[in-house]
Amino acid sequence: MVRKQQIELTRAGYDLLDKKRLALMQEILRLQDEVVHLAANLQEITANSRRALAKAEALVGTSGVRVVAMGKKHEVKVEMADTTLLGVHVPQLKVSPFHRDFSQRELSSTGTSLVIDEVAESYEQNIEGMIRLADGEMRLSKLMKEIMRTTRRLKALEHIVIPRLQSEYHYIDNALEERERSQHFALKLAKKILTEKHQSFENKNKKNEGFINCLPTGQG
Repeated sequence: MVRKQQIELTRAGYDLLDKKRLALMQEILRLQDEVVHLAANLQEITANSRRALAKAEALVGTSGVRVVAMGKKHEVKVEMADTTLLGVHVPQLKVSPFHRDFSQRELSSTGTSLVIDEVAESYEQNIEGMIRLADGEMRLSKLMKEIMRTTRRLKALEHIVIPRLQSEYHYIDNALEERERSQHFALKLAKKILTEKHQSFENKNKKNEGFINCLPTGQG
């Protein structure tokens, strides 16, 4: 009874893990498409940033761009939050707003500074794209590890745990059947012995009665 319940519970757990694996696979496929899209978008943004930088260097000069780059720095704060997805703890990157207006960059509005502002804006978008891509890749990596672990557990249940429980169940079942057959044979043997004794006792009584009936009346 215990082994049978264990087998049923193990199979129920196997079904739940299998459903979890299927849900993880669907989420991984969706997230994979998202990561591919983010990577392609980042590649395009990076190309635009390089073109903007080349344009600024052509108009202002490399030294002029470097001088402006040494100006006010902008600190990007990135926080990591713990979210739950399909029962799996998945880290998620949270970024504080880092896109700045023209006035916040402390650049001159005359001359070629607008070209420099264009470079700054494009690279801010580049940073945002990199952080979003890193967030998607990190979530995808976490889900990939979880589906690998789930698959290993399913294989262990399918090829080790369930067969072992079934083997123990069949062994116990055969032992109980053998015990039942032994008890049944013992009961039949005991019944046979009792029947033979009873028959022998009846035959003996019949002989005694016949002997008494054969005696002379006076002796009787």
